[in-house]
Amino acid sequence: MNGSLVADLGIGPEIWLFGTLLLCVTLFFKFGRFWSVRNLDLLLIFALAPGMMILVGNRAVAPWWAFVWLFLGSLLWLVRCLLDIGLTRRPLLEPNLNVSGLACLAIGVIGLFVAETVSLPIDEGTKRNPADTKSDKVAEKPPGEAIVEHAIQHSPLAGSLSSNEKPRVILKRVLACLAHLGLVIGLIAVGWKHFDRPIAGLSVATCYLLLPYSRFALVDTGQLIPAALIVTALVFYSKPSLAGALIGLAAGWMPACVGLLPLWAGFYRRRGFWRFVGVGLGVTATCCLLGLTVPGLGSWARVLGARSLAEAGLLPGVEAPPTGSFWSGIDPSYRLPVLIAYLALAITLTLLPAEKNLGELIALSAALLVASQFWYLDAGGTLIVLYLPLIILMMFRPNLAAKRVVARGPRLPNKVQSTLFSDL
Repeated sequence: MNGSLVADLGIGPEIWLFGTLLLCVTLFFKFGRFWSVRNLDLLLIFALAPGMMILVGNRAVAPWWAFVWLFLGSLLWLVRCLLDIGLTRRPLLEPNLNVSGLACLAIGVIGLFVAETVSLPIDEGTKRNPADTKSDKVAEKPPGEAIVEHAIQHSPLAGSLSSNEKPRVILKRVLACLAHLGLVIGLIAVGWKHFDRPIAGLSVATCYLLLPYSRFALVDTGQLIPAALIVTALVFYSKPSLAGALIGLAAGWMPACVGLLPLWAGFYRRRGFWRFVGVGLGVTATCCLLGLTVPGLGSWARVLGARSLAEAGLLPGVEAPPTGSFWSGIDPSYRLPVLIAYLALAITLTLLPAEKNLGELIALSAALLVASQFWYLDAGGTLIVLYLPLIILMMFRPNLAAKRVVARGPRLPNKVQSTLFSDL
């Protein structure tokens, strides 16, 4: 591989990858319990990195075996997510650094993320991210839109952008910064509020910031925004309407998230089912209708990172891109069994287990997002940041069997309530 992922420091990508692995192992590996599931997960999460590095080093002609590597790693994580619902014992495993040290490290890294997001040249953001393949489709866009996107991707952020291009570029970078901050705050909030341990939230957020995949997708708002929305929905899981709006917006922004709608509806089957379904489907349908009916809105959304149904391969007659996908050069009919298997998996996970707790919801949501990589037409397998926060939450979570949506009991008449309160 040529070039460097941290050019100003002269750090090559392989050295940077080893450094992140060493730092994560130093902070979170439990040397006293070598065969713990946490340790295995920590090593398994780096299994996808070689495939991504191969694609970064070969952007012109993406080798098919790099996607095979990513699919094998995704398959391992899919199995791991499904097995997680059977792991009832969750021993308390503290990180190897205290709260103050984790907070200092997390604040420092997120500061670097924001600074680099603002100053990173546009072509650098595309080169390091195999999931961002829009530069390969400039010729397939309408003429006006192709010129705008070509200029955006091959001009430095502070360079000679026209007045029409600058708002889109600036807005996309602002959205990327907000998504990074939202993810970090959301992960800390889940650990603080639902894991009942602030250090668990700091551990999850720090691990997310240190992993190499976050740097690959540094400015990829197509993955960052839905990931932040899903994590925020976990924070407010006890409010079905708000969770439905957040998951519906994530599905409208990234088609790979559509499978979360029935899964979360199954989670709310005892309470809040209709509120979640109504709001979630309403927000998703509104996003689709606005993109189809409002002139220019779909173009703006795609430039800002939103993925279309055509890119996901969910529209009839859509052919695979010539490069940048496992399905390139393969007959589209071979994707049909994969889509059917994904649909069967989504239905099964919606119905089973019948009463899900928050820990199972996290694991099964990650499983569906991982499974979507197999049928996703454009750059499938590379959308790792989309499910990365959920996987890290699954790795660090305690036993969440008590975190459920409890059905409401029968409401007592006002007279009976007043009698009870008077007795108290």
